[in-house]
Amino acid sequence: MVNNEQAIREAAYYLWQNAGCPNGQNDYFWAKAQEQLNCCKSCNKTTSTSSAKKSSTSAKKSSSTKSKK
Repeated sequence: MVNNEQAIREAAYYLWQNAGCPNGQNDYFWAKAQEQLNCCKSCNKTTSTSSAKKSSTSAKKSSSTKSKK
């Protein structure tokens, strides 16, 4: 879970602005910002893990191809 208050504050502000600056919905935009930042954080972990696995597999294929030549 994202605990960086400044990042949440900025994300909530942009969400609030994009919604037309409605009054009285601070908690809604704060929660939405937390949700979005948590989603991005978990997606980045998944992507970086997947990329590392793909790189490892590609390196293995390359070295085995070179040794066969």
